Amino acid sequence: MRQLKIEVESIQVSIFCEIVLDMLRKHRGLSINKILVFAYLIKKERFIPNSVYNGNNTQDIIYKSLSLLSGDYLEFCNSVEFIIKAIHILKTNESIVVENDSVFIKDNLFASENIYKETKFLEKAIEYSKNMNERQFMKEVTNNV
Repeated sequence: MRQLKIEVESIQVSIFCEIVLDMLRKHRGLSINKILVFAYLIKKERFIPNSVYNGNNTQDIIYKSLSLLSGDYLEFCNSVEFIIKAIHILKTNESIVVENDSVFIKDNLFASENIYKETKFLEKAIEYSKNMNERQFMKEVTNNV
């Protein structure tokens, strides 16, 4: 049973390593809080066949994206552990740089084909979230979870 738990954890962490690297390739740098939320949403969206929102949405895009967290408090909290471990592994491998509360990707990393791709909607939401301060962003996350 212990071995199975270790295998599940390693799979989860590797999935989030891929998601975090892909997000940072597209968006260059994000805060740790935003990485936690959007990495979870990207992983979650893979299992939802038809999302409520698409890339055509332009108004209140951050609030709409955070509304996807609604009702997922426990699952989100469980995923935070794996996302933090993924960030730690990527930092240890020197694939990313962590400065203060921001994470940046190293320029010399090669791109690869990913299974967990962010949708156009989430891509826009991540870009818009860069204009939102951390306090307001976390307040909205708390309201939606």
